[in-house]
Amino acid sequence: MSSFEKVKKFLEEVKDENIHFKKHFHDKTKERPISEGLVKNSLKKTDRLLKVEEQPSRREGEEKYKLWLKLSNRYSLV
Repeated sequence: MSSFEKVKKFLEEVKDENIHFKKHFHDKTKERPISEGLVKNSLKKTDRLLKVEEQPSRREGEEKYKLWLKLSNRYSLV
């Protein structure tokens, strides 16, 4: 199974209460017009998933990915 398909399946099954945001996210919301609700809703719309890039993780056994989600014809959420 490709990383794209693996992440898509995970997003389809994850519950909202299991999505947590780090301090970095909250710092960025002060600079950009994004919110937790926007991100959670976008993550659930897996048909808008454009690209998945696997990234190195500092923790053993952890999988980390960078996602691109289409918000509109002009904007993507990374």
